[in-house]
Amino acid sequence: MAISASYPIPENMRTTINACTAGLGAAGVIGGLIGPGTDLVPIALTWVGMVVTLADQAGTGMDRQTAKKVCVATAMGVGTFALGTKLASTVGAWLLAPFTGGLSLAANVAANVTLNAALTRYFGCAVARYFLQTEKIEDLDVMVKILIALVGLDFGIASPIPDITP
Repeated sequence: MAISASYPIPENMRTTINACTAGLGAAGVIGGLIGPGTDLVPIALTWVGMVVTLADQAGTGMDRQTAKKVCVATAMGVGTFALGTKLASTVGAWLLAPFTGGLSLAANVAANVTLNAALTRYFGCAVARYFLQTEKIEDLDVMVKILIALVGLDFGIASPIPDITP
């Protein structure tokens, strides 16, 4: 099953992805100030709702329980990068805060907001492209591997799966 990372996404699905991306900006402020993980609940709820909505918009349909499994598994796949980045920037920001008059905390908030937005946008686009290019979900493990590869392509990481093209 060949999947293209450049497959066009219809406007209604782009609107859903953009709304979810913008909504997580506020959650990024909390996570940027307090620390990594404090924004996980809004991220999880948003991602599950986005997956269910995108599946419906593609005519595939997916229940919330299955969407939760997909989101958790995909987050675990890209989570090492995200958590490592968030942890390093938060620790650095708090250590530098006394010397920067708090500007390092503002920079960390901006970095966290940006990372939340990028991951949500790339994940949403990956989900949309998956649903648009497949007729049915054969196996959740395969689906998650494809989603992780598509998110990686958006970050400029070559896909380890030969059937996934940029």
